[in-house]
Formats: sequence, C-alpha cells, structure tokens
Amino acid sequence: MISLELMSEENSIDVYSFEKENREYFERSLPPRPAHYFDSEGFKEITRELLREQENHDVYMHLIRDSQGTMVGRINLSVLGKDRKTAELGYRIGENVTNLGYASEAVKLVLEKAFTTYGLHKIIAGTARDNLASQRVLLKNGFTFSKIIENDFQMHNEWIHTAVFEIRNL
Repeated sequence: MISLELMSEENSIDVYSFEKENREYFERSLPPRPAHYFDSEGFKEITRELLREQENHDVYMHLIRDSQGTMVGRINLSVLGKDRKTAELGYRIGENVTNLGYASEAVKLVLEKAFTTYGLHKIIAGTARDNLASQRVLLKNGFTFSKIIENDFQMHNEWIHTAVFEIRNL
C-alpha cells in the first residue's frame, strides 16, 4: 500500500535526498538535471518555483510513500494548454524499489486525483520507445498508445524516440 503526498516546503528535503540518491540511476535513462538542481541552495529555489506553480494549479507534484512512510518515488502532473483540462504525467521510482508495483499503484492513485480532485479530462505520458516497463505501467492503468515521436530528444549522443500514450476521463 502506498500513499501520495503533495510536495511542500516541509517535505522537499525528502525529494532532494531521493533525487541525489538516485541521480546516477535516473541519468542512465533520462536527460540529466541541471547541476544547480543538486546544490542545496539551487534546489531550494527550484522548490520555491515548483510550489508557486502548484499554488497556481500549473503542476501537481506528489511524493510516493510506501506503507512505512519512506519516499520511494515521485509522480507529477503538468497542466497543459489554454483549456487547462489536459496534463502530462511524469514519474520516477527509486532504483532500490523498482519492479515492486509502486509505479502502477501511484499512476492509479494520481489518475483518480487528476479526474476527481484536479478537474482534468485528459492525461498524456511519454516514454522512450524501448522503455517497455513504463509502457506496461501505463497500459495497465488504461492508457492507450497514441503515437511515436521520432528523434524527440538527444541523450548520450543518441536520438531518443518517444512513445506517447493518453487516457481520457469519460
């Protein structure tokens, strides 16, 4: 059993520790964070900006906690478009707790919040075309494949193709 907790100034130290602890792991498959992200003062400024965006309902940043209350990941919704009814989903699970079902459960919980609490109607999510584990998480939660974006971004001097998925609140 997991829980989601909106990011706050009080719990941002957990996010900072989680990101630092998993930095190398994430950078193997995701574009690296800017260097100042891992500097405590830089992170505080990033946190202040994220919390401002959250107050404006532009983003919803959630910590994923296991049944003991330990942060095992994060999941966020970034609101898109003028109608403010669509958001992009993103999540990260810590290296030492992968393949334990946390991502699937967190996506399920955040979708409930997206459609009932936040008033969103459509959620999109992109994964690297070869990230089958993440694609399984999305499909398990009712997302459908939408399209492939060829040469979406470069990482480690290689072009990454993105598989895009979406789900709508009916």
